[in-house]
Amino acid sequence: MDKKSTEPAKDLSPDGRSSIHGFTHHAEDILPDREPYGPPGVRGLIANPFVLMCAACSTLGGLTFGYDQGVVSVILVMDQFLERFPEVNSGFWKGLMTAMIELGALIGAFNQGWIADKISRRYSIIVAVCIFTIGSVLQTASVDYAMLTVARLIGGVGIGMLSMVAPLYISEISPPECRGTLLVMEELFIVLGIVIAYWITYGTRYMAGEWAWRLPFLLQLIPGFILVAGVIMLPFSPRWLVAKGREEEALHSLSRLRQLPTSDKRVRQELLDIKAEVRFHQQLNAEKHPTLQGGGLKNAVLLDLACWADCFQKGCWRRTHIGVMMMFFQQVSNEDMTNPWKKLTTVGSLLESMLSSITRLRCSKPWD
Repeated sequence: MDKKSTEPAKDLSPDGRSSIHGFTHHAEDILPDREPYGPPGVRGLIANPFVLMCAACSTLGGLTFGYDQGVVSVILVMDQFLERFPEVNSGFWKGLMTAMIELGALIGAFNQGWIADKISRRYSIIVAVCIFTIGSVLQTASVDYAMLTVARLIGGVGIGMLSMVAPLYISEISPPECRGTLLVMEELFIVLGIVIAYWITYGTRYMAGEWAWRLPFLLQLIPGFILVAGVIMLPFSPRWLVAKGREEEALHSLSRLRQLPTSDKRVRQELLDIKAEVRFHQQLNAEKHPTLQGGGLKNAVLLDLACWADCFQKGCWRRTHIGVMMMFFQQVSNEDMTNPWKKLTTVGSLLESMLSSITRLRCSKPWD
């Protein structure tokens, strides 16, 4: 059980839960003799290459996000691009076109929570890639400023969905010993995508004709196609399967992820922990939002909005504050605020990053 001297005394109920300021918390019993799956950190990844492959496929979402961020910064100064889109010479229209992807990412991250709960993390990744592919194709084929701006908005929706669901999926399939290492991979892939975009645009900017900027837009389809192909081989999240009442499938999925038989004690113990956490989370939602438990699309969307509001209530606001400020300072340190026209892009990027961070916190375990 978590022990915090600064918290008031808690009244534990028979089922191991406590109530503080109207919020119910889980009293987690951590077994000191629990047998780990393997070594922590990078050594744990080597011990389970299947999980590493699953995480690598998921982090391609971060690669696409970073690639788009990097490719636009160079394309904007290409003479071939400015000849096709003279509106970009104006500071306002340049900032608006650049910020469209951040606005789309804001919309995508905001809606991905209930979509991932409804159709699974796995299928929601496919939906995100399809939306991103449509946006990329339209960007490649753009003939005027309006088409390019709308294309970037559509592509941004897909990127926002990927930036939210990819780390969520990674956290739910990862062994406890190397979960943090796998989550760091997304940030690594974002930076890697930016570097790749810089080198590609460096090579294409000297090409004659419009393919100097169309080709970099077209190449961003490649990681999306690889991601879709990889998702076909990925298992469903065990936590999502348990939440849908498919416990036998969850056991086999967990067994596949851990490369251990279903009879293994560690697999059985982890499945038991997942079941306890999911049931607690469902009961907590039922107690806090009893009128939204009927099922259906309407209730799913309303429940998702209610869970967003819960992030800012007493008992959870400190965790939300930490997540928001971490993403805030990360974006501020990466942006050039000396350019007044880039401020529009920076604000959109800040909002998308903070929203994605809150979404991950909302989907995490209630006692984390």
